Amino acid sequence: MSIVIHQTFGRIGIDTTPAQISIQSPKVDLEIKQIPAKMEIDQKLPEVHIDQYQCFYEAGLKNIFDLVHDEAQWSKQIALEAIGKIAEDGDTLASIENHQNAIVKLSEEALIQDIDFNIDLMPKSRPQIWFEGYLNINWQLGGVEIKAIPHKPQIYVTPAHVNIHMKQYPSIKIQYVGNNVDRRI
Repeated sequence: MSIVIHQTFGRIGIDTTPAQISIQSPKVDLEIKQIPAKMEIDQKLPEVHIDQYQCFYEAGLKNIFDLVHDEAQWSKQIALEAIGKIAEDGDTLASIENHQNAIVKLSEEALIQDIDFNIDLMPKSRPQIWFEGYLNINWQLGGVEIKAIPHKPQIYVTPAHVNIHMKQYPSIKIQYVGNNVDRRI
């Protein structure tokens, strides 16, 4: 007896879709505020002061008040010297008892005068020089204010997918090929 067996194996099909992740990260928004620096300048322009009062005074270029004062002092000194000379001459004339020739002596003194010649440099003092003025600089520092505004990332996910299906079902086919069949039971 001949039996032919045809067997077909089962086959399954697997279709897979891989998972996908897409992440988009938007840029951070920045707000920048700049505060400018400030500068304040307080100044008084320089002034040069030159005081030549003493130099002019020594050169004889006096103001009216100093001139009157100095002439009054000089006149007083001359007057006191003249009074002293007159008193001295009077005392000399009054001393006749000393048997002096007083009139001749006084005449000789009147004819002889001492004259002094001096050389002097003027002015002797230097002028007084001083400066006035200032410069004050006041800084107020500025700055920068930065504010960052973050955004959440956007995440897109496609999940994985697996599809399993039968491509071919299993089967067994048994076939009798022959002429002899035993039909007995």
